[in-house]
Amino acid sequence: MNKIYSHSKLNKEGEIFGSKELKLHIKGVKEKALNHFSENLGFEYSNEELKELLSIIVDFHDLGKYTMYFQNYLLQNDPIDLLLKQHAQIGGFIAYNSLTLKDEKKALLALYIIFLHHSQLISFQELIQKFNSHSKEIINRQISDLESIISAVGRELQRDNLKSFLIYPEVSKLRRGFKHWGKKYSSIQDYFLINYLFSLLIESDKLDASDTFSYPLKKIDTAAVDKRFGNPLKTEKEVSELSNNELRNYCRATVVSNLNDQDILKHYIFTLTAPTGIGKTMTALDFILKLKGKIEYELGVDSRIIYGLPFINIIEQSLSEYQKTIVDQNVKILGHYQYANIFGDKDEGLNDDGAEKNYHQKIMELDTWQADIVITSFVQFFETLIGNRNKLLKKFNHFANAIIVLDEVQTLRLDQMPLIGAALFYLSKYLKSRIILMTATRPKIFELAEKEILNGIKIKPRELLTNFEDVFTVFKRTAIFPLLEYLEADKEERTQEFINTIFSKKWSCEKSCLLVCNTVNRSIDLYDKVINFLADKRLNNPAYYLSTNIIPADRMGKIEAIRVDIKNNKAPILVATQVVEAGVDLDFDMGFRDIGPIDSIIQVAGRINRNNDQNRLSSPLYIVDFDKQTTEFIYGKLTYVQAYKALSKQQKFDEPEYLKLVNEYFDKIAITSSFSNSRKYFESMQKLRYTSDIKEEFPIEDFRIIEQSDSYKAVFIEKDEEATKVREMYLLKILDDIDKEEFDRNWKLKFQQHIISIPNYLTDDLDKINEYEDNILVVRKEDLLNRYNLITGFNRKSKSSNTTFVF
Repeated sequence: MNKIYSHSKLNKEGEIFGSKELKLHIKGVKEKALNHFSENLGFEYSNEELKELLSIIVDFHDLGKYTMYFQNYLLQNDPIDLLLKQHAQIGGFIAYNSLTLKDEKKALLALYIIFLHHSQLISFQELIQKFNSHSKEIINRQISDLESIISAVGRELQRDNLKSFLIYPEVSKLRRGFKHWGKKYSSIQDYFLINYLFSLLIESDKLDASDTFSYPLKKIDTAAVDKRFGNPLKTEKEVSELSNNELRNYCRATVVSNLNDQDILKHYIFTLTAPTGIGKTMTALDFILKLKGKIEYELGVDSRIIYGLPFINIIEQSLSEYQKTIVDQNVKILGHYQYANIFGDKDEGLNDDGAEKNYHQKIMELDTWQADIVITSFVQFFETLIGNRNKLLKKFNHFANAIIVLDEVQTLRLDQMPLIGAALFYLSKYLKSRIILMTATRPKIFELAEKEILNGIKIKPRELLTNFEDVFTVFKRTAIFPLLEYLEADKEERTQEFINTIFSKKWSCEKSCLLVCNTVNRSIDLYDKVINFLADKRLNNPAYYLSTNIIPADRMGKIEAIRVDIKNNKAPILVATQVVEAGVDLDFDMGFRDIGPIDSIIQVAGRINRNNDQNRLSSPLYIVDFDKQTTEFIYGKLTYVQAYKALSKQQKFDEPEYLKLVNEYFDKIAITSSFSNSRKYFESMQKLRYTSDIKEEFPIEDFRIIEQSDSYKAVFIEKDEEATKVREMYLLKILDDIDKEEFDRNWKLKFQQHIISIPNYLTDDLDKINEYEDNILVVRKEDLLNRYNLITGFNRKSKSSNTTFVF
């Protein structure tokens, strides 16, 4: 048998040559897949059974590449047949034939995974439709081509009797098998098993094809946090007697002390409930580093750390803090999010063999989480956990035995919480992931999962800060004052009424102040009114505006300027939207917020007297009702009604009462909410309904952690000469005058940081960014004065609409 290749390349003369032998590729994929396979799993099959199944899947996944049809296509030798060169399906059929007499479910599983390893996962019903006469004709011609070399192929793959499996299987039996499995016996365990094995195959396939090394997990210094901040020691003092630093140390010591429990490794789901400003990030890091070391020592299992966060600014802050704490250069910390730098530092640019990594290898490392610690977005995390997309599922297998921290979980959509709670529970059950949910407001994610989906199964998460209620009662930093009946004017005039009757009476010029609105339009109007108020009173307080109406490139600069003004006692005023509710480390003297979800209100309170200044105890956050209709549109009528009822019970809520306030609110919401979407998505996971033409079935492919909308357009703001250059480079990339690697290295971040999302009704008269790109519009530099305000962002006064949009 002549040399058979899996991949080809162009040489310097532009000639195509075989770059990797197929037998070496299959060997490399198998080594990587088995190396990534976790020994500690919870499936019905034993680890040995699963490893043997995985070996069969890998051995046969590229069987079709042995045909002359694929080799002619690969090396561009005539004749080339684009139908006969397909290589995935025949391998699936041969794997099925080799397994069907021993275990039909394994046979179907192998066929399914091999069939789809270059595409998305699809429903069994959609797969069955591919078993037709046209498919049979292609496979039979490929079988005829392989007959003369199949014995040699079997020897290469170390698979005996391969010739006996080289037949097109009985289609009726295949269809019955998939229908029977899909309609009667599919389970949530099957979902995790399919995604896990599929992930092992496609990740290893792509790593080997790109010559990207698998990253071996390193040991991490379990005392890294101690070395930076000192050893946390429990104290004999009462919690109420502790200073700020003592309280942080006390909380960290309490959390870490859980590791002394001899049964701690039997727990897989944890919560860490603590007030804002208590140092949860470093407390959690200390715990998980020590937990990782304990797992390695006692169980002999390596654990990757995965830290999921909702917003880019928090991801970047956390990435910086992790890097400052874990100083060992051998430990790799990877940030995987929209603006991630794939190129890394210079010393990260080499492979294990000393050769410089190319662009595709760096992309592959990022997309497959080749690192000890991964700090990523909720979008990446949850749309991998609940998804069918090939690009995302490459990293699904790295959930196995991972220590997963999910921070700011109160930002998750309420209607998704039962689904997410159930998915996380089964992730811990089948892939033995250890999961820690962190929050200050304790949403009932697992309680809702039990009630709505799990049918009597109890999750029983372990709380790490065992006396968190006592810790909450210590804080008297802020107090919430509902002023819900104060505004009586028509909603168009309420902003000015707020300034006249509330702001002017509650605020004094020596106090820094945060004002948060539910909508961009209201926030811009309020900012203008505040500016006028300051001018009328001849006050010099600096005023700032912050929302997603401003390009990302300008947001961090504004936050830093506010921080400096607060430090210098200039008493700045910030008007903002919900963008400040989490991850913005600012400390105001007081604040005002439009009515909204109670947990969101408490998050805003976390930006007031954040540092627990004893001279500013009970710093006020006033809650006003600018527009009931708009609030109901944004958050839903139920949320508005329950928030209003909860806040109407008292004239003042002191900080020790926040936990009770939010718990009662969530209890009411849980009782009265409909979680049908969560139940339908979970049903799709159980029934392996990855795809469906019936949208009412909520197929897995439709799941998104952030609600998608076609009501917005991406708009590039050409605000200066640099932005003009960035736009020009984007066009050159579209035209292939510069390659993607050069654009990504030098221009991608700058490009994305000049883009904002704008409601469609405001973009009708904007041009496309270039004649080739339909999805991105542009505000050109010459139109900047009319269309974009450098302080408040995109000009929304150019059009009017009765529709309310929120960011």
